[in-house]
Amino acid sequence: MYRLICSAIIAIAISGCAAVDDSKKTITYDKALWKYETAIRWVDFGTANTLRRLEDPSASSPDLETLQHIKVTSYDIMNKTISEDRAEIKLAVKIVYYNDANMKLSTIIDNQVWKYDPEIKDWYISTPLPLFK
Repeated sequence: MYRLICSAIIAIAISGCAAVDDSKKTITYDKALWKYETAIRWVDFGTANTLRRLEDPSASSPDLETLQHIKVTSYDIMNKTISEDRAEIKLAVKIVYYNDANMKLSTIIDNQVWKYDPEIKDWYISTPLPLFK
């Protein structure tokens, strides 16, 4: 009987730890996404770029000077897919913007891939900044 009770307590503790880990992942994801979205909305592409970690190390950094002419008017998440292990999230984000040089309103769909890094216990975006034209 003692072993049964101990086993039940251990099982509950382990499942509780998993729930806490998922909760922490969600909180850190929400913070990372908020920081990225806010940076994009306020044309702070340098800050948005700090949340990137590209899989391809030869990928170039964005031209931040050119991006200063971009003004974002809306940023809406249209679709969200979460992996089974909850370590990757794919987003389709609709971004409406204009370039203050030509005042042309444009819309793009930015397909983002967010990944969780268990070593640093934080999220990063593995896709480049949106392609504003």
